[in-house]
Amino acid sequence: MKPWEQRTGKAAVHEVSVALGIIDELMRIARRNNARSVLSVRLKIGQLSGIEIGSLRFAFDAVKLEHPMLSSAELLIREIPLRYRCAECGRCFDAGGRIAVSCKACGSRDLKVVSGEEQHIENVELEI
Repeated sequence: MKPWEQRTGKAAVHEVSVALGIIDELMRIARRNNARSVLSVRLKIGQLSGIEIGSLRFAFDAVKLEHPMLSSAELLIREIPLRYRCAECGRCFDAGGRIAVSCKACGSRDLKVVSGEEQHIENVELEI
């Protein structure tokens, strides 16, 4: 049994699979650039992405230990707020992490998510 399997519960299974995907991508990037190690990775994670940031940090820190090239990599996360644009009046507004059902300005329910669904690698720092 892997160390992260012993310490993670069902609530973190999604974050473990996300961490494994990040690790795979980091290994691919490191190999492509002939890197000696990965120093840091910066992620953009939206509030509506469904990712629990604390669980992702825990899963990443546990899983990276299986890869010597990543063992000292620092995970930096920029949480992107949930923002909407009203199709009726054109205003943008923060939803404060909650799913909005109507525009704060005009009351329209015709809303489009502008940000908050992100979940991607923003940049990677390598030691070459």
